[in-house]
Amino acid sequence: MAGGTWASQNKTLPGAYVDIYSKKTSTTSVDDVNGVVMTTISGLDWGQNGVVEVNQSSDFLALFGVTIDAPALLGLKQVLLNARTAYVYNFNGGTASTGTLTILPWSFTAKHPGQTGNTISVSIAPDPSKAGRFIVKTLLATQVVNVQTVATASELVANSYIIPTVKSDDINDNGASKLAELVTGVTVTMAGGTTDTVGSLDDFIMAAETYEYNTIVAPMSDNEAGIHALLASTAIRLRDNQGRKVQAVIPAIDGYDPDHEGVIVIANGVKMATGQVYNTSIMAGWFAGVTAAAAINRSLTYKTVPGGVDVVPRLNEEAQISAVQSGQLVFDASRNLVRVLVDINTLHTFTNTKGNEFSKNRVLRVLDAIANNTRETWEDNFIGQVTNNATGRDLFKANRAEYLAQLQAQGAVENFITDDIIVSQGNNKDSVVVSINVQPTDAMEKLYMTVYVN
Repeated sequence: MAGGTWASQNKTLPGAYVDIYSKKTSTTSVDDVNGVVMTTISGLDWGQNGVVEVNQSSDFLALFGVTIDAPALLGLKQVLLNARTAYVYNFNGGTASTGTLTILPWSFTAKHPGQTGNTISVSIAPDPSKAGRFIVKTLLATQVVNVQTVATASELVANSYIIPTVKSDDINDNGASKLAELVTGVTVTMAGGTTDTVGSLDDFIMAAETYEYNTIVAPMSDNEAGIHALLASTAIRLRDNQGRKVQAVIPAIDGYDPDHEGVIVIANGVKMATGQVYNTSIMAGWFAGVTAAAAINRSLTYKTVPGGVDVVPRLNEEAQISAVQSGQLVFDASRNLVRVLVDINTLHTFTNTKGNEFSKNRVLRVLDAIANNTRETWEDNFIGQVTNNATGRDLFKANRAEYLAQLQAQGAVENFITDDIIVSQGNNKDSVVVSINVQPTDAMEKLYMTVYVN
């Protein structure tokens, strides 16, 4: 669907074009999509090339060839500590391994391309407890990952690792003649699988433009990798040009200052109780999951990093102030705990239309929720379905008023009244102009107290 911001009523495509500004006189039901992260990975030598949807309960061995506890998936594991869903773009082109034996009625092809497919083997042996039946085991290296018992060739079905095909010469008798001669076990070793990780970043960005998510991050890429700046520019473009209120979370990069509410920059890493140090890319993954899943009426300021005991590098108060003023998200260590110092994004140049409140992620989550929910409601329930007359516009106003009232009940906004919404016809018969005054709330952060001694 089309969307984005607008300066004049000159759009061609149907859609919701939403501007959000500071008002300088003095910022789905509410079950919006949250907890969804877009990310990427490469170099695993296994898995579907392109987008793979995962959550904490996914079979990562089948999907990526390693478990979630493998070092190669540390960044993704940090994302999924809090995210409900991750869309993982797996750069894994190449060819799938294959294997067969002349005495068998099947040929086998690995389900995915990659060199990991060369570690797959298939063992076939007569079932000692049932005459005329055969036990077929699929192994990844030495681990049995699938077991089937079959009597005919066509009974063997694909699993998460291999796709069996009955050979053309064995279709008529369903493999009966070859299986009848199989009196001892045999093993097929797969070979020929290759990995091509030189995928196009354009394909990843295209995918990022077509999925719904809250944050985008590359926690398994080196801190200085160019993909981080690419994700930042993508998030900015999606927000400003397409109305997609997403945020990129990236490590701090020397000389790169996005200065935009759509980008969160991680200033330092975290040392865990195990002694392992998670660099800023890994911590970008953790924070991308945390902020994607955060409720719109909750700040992440002073949120504890589970298992964190120190930060790398440590910043003194002067350095912390400098980092925060430049729009970096800092981790702070105190009493063997690590916390998010202030829940902010990189916006630090403030204007009349983007004031300081846009730099606070709790406030931004409210504004983004309003923009995203309005866009989705408009697309799902109003475009092409409701007449653009006073009755239709009143219906849309009532819908938005109900939504904002729910936000107010949650403490996400305050002082809302229905008159804060103005809905009118635009310059053309098919256009509607909406103005909403909203006051997002924020969390307590700074205490100024004076104690007098009598």
